[in-house]
Amino acid sequence: MPAPHRALFASSLGVLLITGCAPPGTDDGPDTLTVAARAKLAPRALDELVAGRASQLLLVIDDDPTAAARGAPDAKRLIEALAEDGGATIDDRWDALPIVPMTVTGLAALTPLLDDPRVVSATPVAYYEAFDAESFPLIGQPTAAAAGKIGAGTAVAVLDTGVDYTRAAFGCTAPGVPAGCKVAVARDFAVEDGSRDASGHGTNVAGIVVGVAPGARVIGLDVFDGATASTTTILAAYNWVLQNRAAYNVAAINLSLGGGSATAPCPGDPMAVAFATGRSAGVVTAVAAGNNATLNAISSPACAPDAVSVGAVYDANVGAIGYTVCNDPVTAADRVACFSNSASFLKLLAPGALIDAAGYRMAGTSQATPHVAGAAAVLHGAFPSESASQLVTRLVSGGRAVVDPRNGRSTPRLDLARALTLAVPDGTPPTGSVVINAGAAYTRSRSVTLTLAATDASGVADLCIGDPCGGFVPYATTVATTLPVGADGTRTVAVRYRDRFGNVANPVTDTIVLDTVTPSLALSGTTSGGRVAMTWSGADATSGLASFRLVVASGATAPAAGCASGTQLAQGTTTGFTHGPLTVGSTWSYRLCATDRAGNTSAGLAATVIVR
Repeated sequence: MPAPHRALFASSLGVLLITGCAPPGTDDGPDTLTVAARAKLAPRALDELVAGRASQLLLVIDDDPTAAARGAPDAKRLIEALAEDGGATIDDRWDALPIVPMTVTGLAALTPLLDDPRVVSATPVAYYEAFDAESFPLIGQPTAAAAGKIGAGTAVAVLDTGVDYTRAAFGCTAPGVPAGCKVAVARDFAVEDGSRDASGHGTNVAGIVVGVAPGARVIGLDVFDGATASTTTILAAYNWVLQNRAAYNVAAINLSLGGGSATAPCPGDPMAVAFATGRSAGVVTAVAAGNNATLNAISSPACAPDAVSVGAVYDANVGAIGYTVCNDPVTAADRVACFSNSASFLKLLAPGALIDAAGYRMAGTSQATPHVAGAAAVLHGAFPSESASQLVTRLVSGGRAVVDPRNGRSTPRLDLARALTLAVPDGTPPTGSVVINAGAAYTRSRSVTLTLAATDASGVADLCIGDPCGGFVPYATTVATTLPVGADGTRTVAVRYRDRFGNVANPVTDTIVLDTVTPSLALSGTTSGGRVAMTWSGADATSGLASFRLVVASGATAPAAGCASGTQLAQGTTTGFTHGPLTVGSTWSYRLCATDRAGNTSAGLAATVIVR
């Protein structure tokens, strides 16, 4: 038996790299950034810019899609104008995604962008590697095809190394020619390499898609420059797919690529934002989990919450076999391949070893993923009115549980025939609530904790904070978040819940008063007859005064700021105190502090009095 495609099993798959090599030309340093701005910028990008090297960044924008209809300014266009005015270069414009790719030469150009509340994050460009059909009976494809469920009229976009549409599996002399050709589009988004598919990887992946969904067509988009594909190239292709989704009836996007290692979902990544946009537009995104043999992590961008991450199983006993990262002395149908990454948030398993398609034999999570993308096309053709989230629920809920012997974790394995027979999905969105800081009326910090509760007949899957909200994250009953930058006063937090079938509820809200300013004070004192009479007043414009505290120390040195030392004379809402009897001629120093209802305590006012 031929060995699998060895180049797809490098021990370090898709190391994340930062572009940029411009001569130093700035002298701005990290201290020029506000705390809020620094939190939005990835540390690697900050290091590059401080060193004076240009960096290509992906800015995620919190853009309201209804702004134009309401006559409000378009946030993305304002950000692009601000970037160009500040010296940053816009590299591309992606109208279907809330992301702006740009090249920045220094912090001076980036600072005003990061200070803008409409900018969510700035992330360096990453580079991903490729993860390298007797499998069809295992997933119930013949049963589906016999019932006429073949994904007719749909399309799957394969973002990979290209597709050799002249192979017999596709029946084309050119994309879309003749009428039976299964490749609708073949286009390079990476630098043109003069080849339909330089490695055969994308051709094999596309062959698996049309094998699972013989009625579907492939959109083959080459995103690889040599051995790697950058996030900017991938996102440009992804944006094109969303813009042309209706014209080709795109059901799914296949990404048999990745890099790095994520031990938890990665909702803030620009790729995750794109996948959330795609799901909202009705497109399922299937992504390879990676071939590192990790048992508690999967690769990026498979870690994105809206990605359908896919691991690999064998479809049959192929005998003992070895790979670069591991060996499988025993193989059998539904046995998880030793190279396949695993994690608690891995969505699906599918056949990935060894797969013959379009004239190539390969193995990897790359080959498992197009089984899922093709299945999504079949489901979309069978249930055209269902949302992408509902189709994902069919894929996951219809799967057969497979236990990975390496870690004992159970993950559903794709079963297309079963997914087609599931009951009509839940059509009612969740109901729920949100409470900020356990119901407190005030806060002096923008960092708050949300107590969340939601119920749904099919189960609450995830939630999204903000209105309009950012990306969805897995449902939890307690979530830490940060109030948006802005003036003190009443702040509202909105949360949307989404169930397992993709129904999104209207936002539920709670309010809290943000007060970051300490109270203002006035203090005066008079002395006679061996006594000192102190009087005071104070004000707090936002949350109101809660209490005063007056302390005293003998001598001319005032008690410490915040009334942290000295002897307490008065505490509460009283506005006066008479101290005495005291020795005439003695010196006493007083400090008055105040605390507002949000918990801000003033440093205080001090007064020194010689007793008369």
